[in-house]
Amino acid sequence: MKLHYLSTLCCIPAALLLHAQLHAQQSSWVSLGTADAGLGSVTAQRIYVTDVNNDQYPDIVVISGEANTGLKDNLKVYVNMRDTAMTAAGNARIFVDVTDVSGINAAPGTAPGNNDSRGTTIAALADVNNDGNVDIVRGNYYGTSLSTYTDYGDRCEVLLGNGTGKFTPVANNGLHELGLINPTGFSFLDYDKDGRLDLFIARWFRDYGQNQWSAGILMKGNGDGTFTDVSSQAGITQQEPMFGSCAVDWNNDGWPDIATAPYCRTGGQLWKNNGDGTFANVAASAGYNSQVLPGDGGQPLCMWSSVPEDFDNDGDMDFFFSLVHGGNDPGEGHSTIVINKGASDGYALAWALDRMTRNAPKSSHNGDYDGSWLDLENDGLADLVMTQGHYMPATDRLYVFRQQADHSFPDATGALGLVRAETNNVHQLEALDYDLDGDDDFVFCKNDHPRTLHLVRNEIGQSGNWTAVRLAAPAGVNRDCIGARIAVYAGDLVRMREVYAGRGNSAGQQPLALVFGLGSRNAIDSVCVRWPDAAGTVTTVRRPPVNRYLQITGSGLSVAQAAGNAAKTILKAYPNPCRNHILLQLQSHGDRVEPGQVSVYDLQGREMKDVRLHPAGPEIVYCDVQHLPPGMYMLRIVTRGGAALAQPFTKTE
Repeated sequence: MKLHYLSTLCCIPAALLLHAQLHAQQSSWVSLGTADAGLGSVTAQRIYVTDVNNDQYPDIVVISGEANTGLKDNLKVYVNMRDTAMTAAGNARIFVDVTDVSGINAAPGTAPGNNDSRGTTIAALADVNNDGNVDIVRGNYYGTSLSTYTDYGDRCEVLLGNGTGKFTPVANNGLHELGLINPTGFSFLDYDKDGRLDLFIARWFRDYGQNQWSAGILMKGNGDGTFTDVSSQAGITQQEPMFGSCAVDWNNDGWPDIATAPYCRTGGQLWKNNGDGTFANVAASAGYNSQVLPGDGGQPLCMWSSVPEDFDNDGDMDFFFSLVHGGNDPGEGHSTIVINKGASDGYALAWALDRMTRNAPKSSHNGDYDGSWLDLENDGLADLVMTQGHYMPATDRLYVFRQQADHSFPDATGALGLVRAETNNVHQLEALDYDLDGDDDFVFCKNDHPRTLHLVRNEIGQSGNWTAVRLAAPAGVNRDCIGARIAVYAGDLVRMREVYAGRGNSAGQQPLALVFGLGSRNAIDSVCVRWPDAAGTVTTVRRPPVNRYLQITGSGLSVAQAAGNAAKTILKAYPNPCRNHILLQLQSHGDRVEPGQVSVYDLQGREMKDVRLHPAGPEIVYCDVQHLPPGMYMLRIVTRGGAALAQPFTKTE
């Protein structure tokens, strides 16, 4: 019997968990909701999911375009809003493009040469200055050789968010000053637990043709949106061509470790956090290795993504390795679940190639690019969704592996009706509960051209009970609580997950709020949070309600939520100051809020009649103010519920 990391509460049962299963999977379990969610015309080659405007709903940021270099203005922001045209659906949501007012493609103004260049091939989002708003780090893959790269002036940059979906570049941020570094992965972590987010940067080749490698870079966050390179002091100097990374507490000691996704030449690095500001590469002793077996035709396996999750509910972090060049014949390696053997075995890692079963159609040369854990039917067992593309387009496809009680993962894709044209030849994938109904949906993008974005809506998750947890950081903890561990105890179930941001190739990202399936269990004994602070503080909430989003603070369940109080309606206006237009957004956590009457007044109280109003979504009004003279004004909204709100703004030339 293995003690769970929160051993003060209970031990993991030795018996297998009961698998709460009402019936076998079928096509009614999921549906394609792309068009209904307003994503029908969206293209993407990279996907990031997080809440950029503080309304608790997950928004989507994508990198668009067909190429990897020389692009401009290719970051797009889609804000998650209520769809008032579908009131019969209750909680229907759509994604609205607010890129034009987001500033997310702003040029830093310090790039050499072409200062208006602002292309992006990699991004990650987190609150790097601890002001409660999500920020963005963006970077660029520069091709096969830095020495022959045509310099468009793009560098890694930091942009600070203001909580409305608006971003502003940070000068002298420390990332820009790294120069041409060929990043392929960003992973946020608080490696020294000082309450400020740090960043690990995975790098590809300096020169692919000459087989010249680089080491990863550890950037210490200064808490103001700037970073300092501490790689040498931390001991992270070993070179390796990487295609991504993740940060997770692999050995349950409370300190975040770093795992790389190696590109074909090596087996990978597992950087153990020593807790004193330094790291040691323990990949060999721990068995962290992407090349245990050769791939298709003996080609070296290349890892695109290393995705952590305690899939077997035994209290330690396992991984899914998404591997390219895999084959299906005996003796060939391919994407695999990697089992953490726990404290008794020194947290050694072991491949479990036989856990995942692929049905036909299946490719003989596997281009498995990405994977994401989610509990499809909320039974308390994490399922796995994987993307595949590029090498054999006729059979490359999306895979949904549904976990059974014996921790095997048969292929459920066909039974779910997801072997179809929209799910063939796919690239990147992210799980998200986009409608906050307590089950995870997912989005993915195609690997062919155009790289269309698609949403798969979960229709079966409500068959099981669930809880979902948002964290509000106490003092000494980074505001996003990245590195926090959440454990849910419900009868015989102990489900543990960790909050992270930035994993795999191009730093895929999912919401910071985590969903936990409970199956038929209709009560929660406790929820425990181990905070990523210097003391490793643990907060325990006992007997919280089920089938609700919970907000947990350092002192327990938030007072407002415990009392059932609805949050106040908030009016936000951005950009402010504005030039030609301004967006008005109404936010309320729980109540339906729609703008009714909108008026604009000058400081003498005169109503301005030459303001043109257009709905830009169910909770947003687009105000065309280009005809107003420069000056200060007051916006006033009366909601359909009768609430009156006002917001000053400044109109510039």
